[in-house]
Amino acid sequence: MHRIVGWMLALSLSPLGLAHSLKIENAWVRLLPGSTTAAYMTLINPALEEVKIVGVSSPIAARVSLHTTSSTEPMGHGEMTGMKPLDSLTIPPKGRLELKPGGIHLMLEGLKQPLKLGQKVRLVLRFADGDTQALEATVRNQ
Repeated sequence: MHRIVGWMLALSLSPLGLAHSLKIENAWVRLLPGSTTAAYMTLINPALEEVKIVGVSSPIAARVSLHTTSSTEPMGHGEMTGMKPLDSLTIPPKGRLELKPGGIHLMLEGLKQPLKLGQKVRLVLRFADGDTQALEATVRNQ
């Protein structure tokens, strides 16, 4: 019995036994017409190791993907802006990552119903090690 308790204690103290504990601030979803929108937030990593997000899901969308807004300047035609998908988001140890308009964001596609101002949207972050963390984001105009 003591051996089992010892193993359980060792696992609970090991990095494999710890759940991710990102602090999430100011999570919001933009109110837009149509079936696509974006979510923004600040992710704060209090841990001593980097945290890598490899996916996101939501019950209100067919898919959620990681994106960044990129700018290019074609010859003589002015600046053009587009979106580029990302494979993952990395939050450095004791660091933060800001998801904001015009930068990194979560793209919610195939919305299953129209969003309403003030509505709470559940998002589930999936980490590289398979762990998940749920959060709620509030629908707002900006």
